[in-house]
Amino acid sequence: MQKYAKSITIFWFLSLRKGKIRTFDRYNSFIGKLCLKFYTLVIYQIMKSKILLLFIGLFLFQYHVFSQNKKNDFDYTKYVNPFIGTGSVDSLSLSGSNFPGAVVPFGFVQLSLDTQDSPEDPCSGYNYADTTIVGFSHTHLSGTGVADLFDFLFMPFTGNIRWHANLSPAGKKGYGSTFDHKNESAQPGFYSVFLDDPKIKVGLTATDHCGMQQYSVSKDKNFHLMVDLNHSLDKKRPYWSCKILNSQIHIINNKTIEGYRTITGWANERKIYFYAEFSQPFTAYQILNGRHILKTAHIANGTYIKLALTFNGKANHPLIVKVGLSSVSYAGARDNLKAEISSFDFDKIRQQATSQWNKELSVFDISGTKKQKTIFYTALY
Repeated sequence: MQKYAKSITIFWFLSLRKGKIRTFDRYNSFIGKLCLKFYTLVIYQIMKSKILLLFIGLFLFQYHVFSQNKKNDFDYTKYVNPFIGTGSVDSLSLSGSNFPGAVVPFGFVQLSLDTQDSPEDPCSGYNYADTTIVGFSHTHLSGTGVADLFDFLFMPFTGNIRWHANLSPAGKKGYGSTFDHKNESAQPGFYSVFLDDPKIKVGLTATDHCGMQQYSVSKDKNFHLMVDLNHSLDKKRPYWSCKILNSQIHIINNKTIEGYRTITGWANERKIYFYAEFSQPFTAYQILNGRHILKTAHIANGTYIKLALTFNGKANHPLIVKVGLSSVSYAGARDNLKAEISSFDFDKIRQQATSQWNKELSVFDISGTKKQKTIFYTALY
C-alpha cells in the first residue's frame, strides 16, 4: 500500500480539482485551498500508515457530502399538490378537509382562504366546490372531523364599506368575492388567487408564528381591507358551541394595528393576539362594535368587532401586510413579528418557506413516475 501511496494521493488531488469528488463548493477560496491541501496530506498519510478503514470512512464522508449537496439543490415542493384533499369527488363522498394556504413545517400560523362565512364542513374552511371567498384567516385545522380556529380574517374589497361577507340581512352584497380556480395556485408555503369582484391579486406566505399578505392592483384605485375579529366556525352548531367572549381592536398609528379575542370551541376559553404592520399607510378607518360604527375611536372592546381600513392602491406597488400571532400577549405577537419578518420583502419570506419545506421533504428521495412522486410527497406534506 505504501508503495502506491503517492500515486493514489495524486489521483485523489486531481479528482478534487476536476470536480469528480465534491468536498467543498468553493475551491477558489483561501479556506478551500487549505482544506484541499489538508485532505491531500491526510490521504498520503493514510496510504503510508495502511489505515484502510479510515480511508474508507473518509470516502463515505465525501459521498455523503455529495449526496447532501445534490438534495439541497433539488426542489421537492414541485411534487406537492396542496389542493389534494380539499373537496369531495361527489355528493356521496367526504372531503379531506385540507386547506391549500400558506404554512411552514410545524408552524403556528396556517394562513389560508375561507370559502364559507361560518365554516363547519369541510372543517378546514375551504371547499374546492365553492366559488366565493369570504377572506383569509390566519389559523386552520387540516384533516380534522370538527372545525375550529379561523382567527383574524383579512379581506380586500372595493366600493362602499360593507360589514357582511355575503348578503346582508337587507339583501345587499357583502365584501366577499367570486374567484376562478384557473386563477388560483398553491405550493408549500405559498398561495395565490385573483379576486374577481375587486380585481385584486392576493398572495400569501408564512413563517413559524407570522403570516404575510400581498395585495396587488392593476391600476391606481382605492380599496378597503376588512379585519374581522368575529369570523369563526359556525356559532349555531349544537356541540362544542362557539362564542366570542371578548375581543379588542387597537389603532396604534396609520400603519400599525393590534387586537385579540377570547373564543370558545374545542377549548373552553382560547385567547389569541395579533400585531399587524402595513407597508403603506391607511387613509381612513371605521370600527364596527356591535351595531355602532366608530370613525374616530382608536380602541374598541366588545363581542362583535370588525375594522375596515381604506388604502390608496397603487399599480406596481402591492400592499404588504405582515401579521404576528401569539397565544400569550400583545408583546409576544410583536416580538414574533420582529424576530421572523423584519422587512416587507414578500419574495424573501416565500423563498424561506420553500427552503424549510425542501429540508423536510428531502428526508425521502424516491424514484418513480411524476404521479407517484406527487402522491408520495403530497402525503408526506
